[in-house]
Amino acid sequence: MKRVELTVPLALLEDLGILSGRFFRHNESVEVLQTFGVRPNVAALFVRVLRRGSFKGPEVVKREARQIAKRYRLERFEVLSADPHRGEYVAWIEYRIPTFLRDGAAGELAAGVVPVELARAGPKEARAVLLASEAALPRLRKALDGLGAPYRVRAVRAAPAATWQPLLDLTTRQRELLQLAYRLGYFDTPAKVPLARIAGLVGISKAALSKHLRTAERKILAAALSRGGSKAVRLNGTRSRIAHA
Repeated sequence: MKRVELTVPLALLEDLGILSGRFFRHNESVEVLQTFGVRPNVAALFVRVLRRGSFKGPEVVKREARQIAKRYRLERFEVLSADPHRGEYVAWIEYRIPTFLRDGAAGELAAGVVPVELARAGPKEARAVLLASEAALPRLRKALDGLGAPYRVRAVRAAPAATWQPLLDLTTRQRELLQLAYRLGYFDTPAKVPLARIAGLVGISKAALSKHLRTAERKILAAALSRGGSKAVRLNGTRSRIAHA
């Protein structure tokens, strides 16, 4: 994977279906904490948003969520937590992948490119950081050229590889759901979010989510406890907190 840093017109973000340029009138930057598909041609972004100017409380933002989604052309916008002292909030955004990223060769592009960070770079420009597979890089450039909007490639670097080996045994879906549950505070004591809440966000049943997380836990424990040449540990009888959620 490559980490690609671009400078693009704010209007181009809307063409890419990520966020409208209007979003940055009152928000300074958007850090994408996690991205994965929830429905065909619909992706979800778990983001940290840094506000510009006055900070609106979570209750006010929640009441305005539908208007925000419509205003910025989002499929869904939902505030999960807020920190007034830092002037930031964490939100769940869903957006529909544009047709030109889905059809033909571009359809493969959507699966090979993940937005990581978006921020203002000037009055009419944005800084976009993307993770792209080697195969997607030429298609990404072709798609940007096809839009006819000026852009600059600021840097292309190798993305750091995962260093914790037990995670390598997880499927992509198991890893995504485990990361999401962790980031939302499900594993905190007490849990900051119930299992049913997470299941509703990703569009699956509570039972299905519990199964994914239990399987991920079992794989991680088996990999971690069997390192160093010790025998694999049978965990079928282990009772985790997820099993009772």
